[in-house]
Amino acid sequence: MSYKAIKYRLNLPADYNIESLVEERGELFRPGVSSDRLEEWKTAMQSQVNKRPAWIRDLSDEASQLRAIEALSGDDVFRSQFRTGKDARPSTLEIIDWGLQHIERLRKANLEAREEVIKRWQLWSVILLSLINIAVTLLKK
Repeated sequence: MSYKAIKYRLNLPADYNIESLVEERGELFRPGVSSDRLEEWKTAMQSQVNKRPAWIRDLSDEASQLRAIEALSGDDVFRSQFRTGKDARPSTLEIIDWGLQHIERLRKANLEAREEVIKRWQLWSVILLSLINIAVTLLKK
């Protein structure tokens, strides 16, 4: 799968950093591909239009499509950790569901950690303001 394909499918801006998301989720994805597999994929796309991703098929003409295919490098693609073989079947719904649940668990854990920090700051702010209020009250007497 190419990073451009994800941006195209999800209608993301060109500068959206999909690469860092893939890197952060090493338990789900592997960045890059071997040069042999990349060349094999590029050859298949060059000879068969139906093997081309939608973002390439939607380019204006055949020459533009072929240039886009030729420009692909190993740094432009990533793979699923669960499809290790060359002709591996697509991941099962159970695997996809597990991956989505895993991402959701990580998201919730990050959110809870941030909320805990905010609560801590709120507590210390109240304590500090209370002490200031006491000090001001005592100084006025």
